[in-house]
Amino acid sequence: MSVARDNRSLTRESCREARCVLAALPEKRPYVSAATHASMQGNKSKDTKPELLVRERLREAGLGGYRLQWKAPGRPDVAWPGKKVCLLINGCFWHRCPKCNPPAPKKNLEYWVPKFQRNVERDQRNLALLQEQGWRVHVIWECELKKKTIDATFESLIPVLREELDK
Repeated sequence: MSVARDNRSLTRESCREARCVLAALPEKRPYVSAATHASMQGNKSKDTKPELLVRERLREAGLGGYRLQWKAPGRPDVAWPGKKVCLLINGCFWHRCPKCNPPAPKKNLEYWVPKFQRNVERDQRNLALLQEQGWRVHVIWECELKKKTIDATFESLIPVLREELDK
């Protein structure tokens, strides 16, 4: 019993030493500021406000039975796997909405420009993979869910979904 405690304390001590050694190493220049990094870490990947709005409208329209974050290319936010219909709900800033064309950050462009390019390329690749696999994909942009546009968005989307889902 005491041997296990001794080993545990050695492990804790060696961890402390390792942290001290790592802290003493020269720091690489971060790509973004600590504040920006913290803000980016706070962005949720699921159950975002736009997703919750869409799911609420789908339930009101009687289009339940969907799955969330389905295991398909790009992890569609809302999916009906049996019918191979899915919704991708994209934030305008991160996915670079072509409709509202959000402004890019003014600082650290050597980080942001490639990051946004990777995001857009990944989205295009996932969309193509879903379509190749026979999925019918609907992309909803965050700007389409604003108070002025949300009703029009769902007036056009709900009939299409009803037809595709046979509901």
